[in-house]
Amino acid sequence: MLALAEAALQQYRIEVASIHFVGQSASQVFKIVDTRNNSYSLRIHAAKSETMDSDWTSPETLRSEMIWLEALSAGTDLTAPVPCRNHHSELVTDVDGMKCTLIKWLEGEQQQFITTVEDAGRIGEMIGKLHQRAFSWTVPEQFTRPVYDGKRIGQALDKLHHWGKAGIIERENAELLTVAGQLVMNMMNTLDTTPNYWGIIHADLIPSNFIFYNQECRPIDFGACGFGYFLFDLGWTFSYIHPAYREQLLKSYSGHFMLPPNHIELLEGFYVAAQLETMNFWIGLPDAKDWLPEHIQRLASREFKHYVNKEQFLFTCTPYWE
Repeated sequence: MLALAEAALQQYRIEVASIHFVGQSASQVFKIVDTRNNSYSLRIHAAKSETMDSDWTSPETLRSEMIWLEALSAGTDLTAPVPCRNHHSELVTDVDGMKCTLIKWLEGEQQQFITTVEDAGRIGEMIGKLHQRAFSWTVPEQFTRPVYDGKRIGQALDKLHHWGKAGIIERENAELLTVAGQLVMNMMNTLDTTPNYWGIIHADLIPSNFIFYNQECRPIDFGACGFGYFLFDLGWTFSYIHPAYREQLLKSYSGHFMLPPNHIELLEGFYVAAQLETMNFWIGLPDAKDWLPEHIQRLASREFKHYVNKEQFLFTCTPYWE
């Protein structure tokens, strides 16, 4: 992969000083530093998860992600990754059949969990700006990104059912998650797909995908972005925000983008939806059977149990990581 990274970089207008491997998930990531001390992130789109759909790495899908990043950098004061075009002014580079993209590196620090109300507020402001830009942006023709709807929840439930039958997770947990998933899909079917509710979302706003720099929260890794309900982003982020800080996050968010009147009820549903949707990716990871059953057990005994029993949990439940 290092040789492939070097070959890809020859197609860009930069003089490379160093290449360092950063990690791999949905793609392999290298940090590039040029002779002028500018830093970049080179992604080689080879997925780590066996269950990841090949559509995620199609040229049209990757190009659309880069177009969205260009729209963010041009139409908002939010600091987000800026894509680089190659010698042919293309956003996606092909090297021996592998697709590569290059973006400017963003400085900042990651946090495993959010531990202050101030940082929660900064996250809310960042997400609100993302959604406001999506609301005002006109999606161009031939823009191809995944759709986060009830179908993906159904796919996750099928995989969890097989795990339950195989004894990898407790059968009662698989059944509880199935009931919760069906409730979520019913909820999503009642919502409008108008611009007030639906648009381009990040779809993976977890602590590893935003960084803090000079009192600002910056989103990174838009590899999962697609069309979905804006509240989906908040539901997923809340999975890593302590209930004591969630109210401040919503307050900061609503200063940039409007929340619907029944947002608490909807957010609890999208919290459940986000956890289920990501099972599509997690179940395909090589080590998933080592840690995912325990994660599912905690969800089933806490947030999912409350949701099925129609008990509010957004601001009061003990989070699954405690």
